[in-house]
Amino acid sequence: MFFGSRIIKSPEGKAALEPIKDMIKSTYRDEQVAETLVETSQQAIAEAAYRSTVLAAGKGQKTLTPGWEVLGLDKDTATRIFEAEAEEGFRTERETMYGGQAQRYDKKGRKLNEDGKLQDPIDSEGDIDDEESSNDAPASNVFTCSNCGYTLFIAKGREFKFYGDDFKCPECGAAKDKFHPVDITDD
Repeated sequence: MFFGSRIIKSPEGKAALEPIKDMIKSTYRDEQVAETLVETSQQAIAEAAYRSTVLAAGKGQKTLTPGWEVLGLDKDTATRIFEAEAEEGFRTERETMYGGQAQRYDKKGRKLNEDGKLQDPIDSEGDIDDEESSNDAPASNVFTCSNCGYTLFIAKGREFKFYGDDFKCPECGAAKDKFHPVDITDD
C-alpha cells in the first residue's frame, strides 16, 4: 500500500487502494485511531526509505539526496533527515555497529592491535616459532573497500564464487578494484 499510494496517480488506481487501506483500518476498533496509525505508519516508512536512500548515496554528498518527493516527504522533513545523516558522517548501520574500522588479523585469524601485535597475548600461548613460515609473504583472504571500509572475508578456494569480476561493494557499490587485501602478519 505504501508504494502504491505514492506511485499510482490515476483516480482509478487510487480507488483500487482504498479497500486495502480499509482492510488495514478494520483491524482496529476505533476508526480515528486506525486512520492515525495508518498515516503515521506511512510517514515512518517514507522517512526510513529516504534515510536508506541518503545512506546508499554515499559519503561525498553536499546537497539533498533526490527521491524525497517520490516518497511523499516535504522538503523540510527531507532536509532534517539529510542533515542528521550528514552530521553522523553518512555512517551506515554496519559502520555504526562495527565502528567502520579495518581490523587486522594474523594468519591464524587472531586480532592484531595498531602495532601489529596480538591484541590478546593469551592467544600466543602454545605457539611454536616457525621461522620458515614467518618469512613467507603474508597471504590474506580478507579485503577492505578503500571507499567505505567494508571488510570482506572470503573462504580460501571460494573467491570465484563471492568475488567475481562483476563484484560490487555491498555497502557503497564500489567496483572490485577498490578492494585491497588486508595486511595480515603473524608474530
